[in-house]
Amino acid sequence: MQIYRDSFPEWEREDESSLLTNLKSGQYKIFVYLCDAEVLGFYILDINKKLHYILCSFLALKESYRGQGLGTKLCLEAIAFFNQSDDAKHLLIEAEPRQAKLYTKLGFQSLQIDYRVPKFDSDATVSMDLLSISKIEKLSKSKLKEIVADIFTRGYALSTSDLRVLKQLDKI
Repeated sequence: MQIYRDSFPEWEREDESSLLTNLKSGQYKIFVYLCDAEVLGFYILDINKKLHYILCSFLALKESYRGQGLGTKLCLEAIAFFNQSDDAKHLLIEAEPRQAKLYTKLGFQSLQIDYRVPKFDSDATVSMDLLSISKIEKLSKSKLKEIVADIFTRGYALSTSDLRVLKQLDKI
C-alpha cells in the first residue's frame, strides 16, 4: 500500500478499503513484482467479464526502481494476461500524456476522445488519454459508451446521473 500511496496523488487514489474489497471479491486482480521477497511494483487489473474488457487501473513502482524498464515489463505482463484471457476483448488504460507515449509504443491505441477522469477526492475531472488494445475490430461508439459508463460508475463509484458521467458519454 505504501507504493500505492507514494505513486498516485490523493485525487487519483481509490479509497483503500474499496480497493481491498475489490481485490478480495475478485473484481480486481493484483500482480506484484518481487525481488528477494521485496515488493518493487505492482499493477491492478479491473476485470469486467460481462462487458468483455479489462482496465489496467493502477501500475506503480517504488520510486528508486523507476526508469529501469520495470514499468514496461509490468505493462507487457498485463498485455500478456489480456491476450490469454478468453473473456476480454479489450484492454484499456487511462494515462497522462507522458505515460500515453509509452503505452502507445507497447501497442495501445488512443481512442481519440476528449476523456476526463473523475477525481476521487472532489467533483472535478482531469484530462487524460484513454487507450486500448483490442482483439477484435475497433470499439464501436455504443460499446465504448457502455464501458466508460461502467468505469465511471463501478470504478469511480459515481451514480449514473452524475454530471461527469453524462458529460463524458456525450463526448463519445
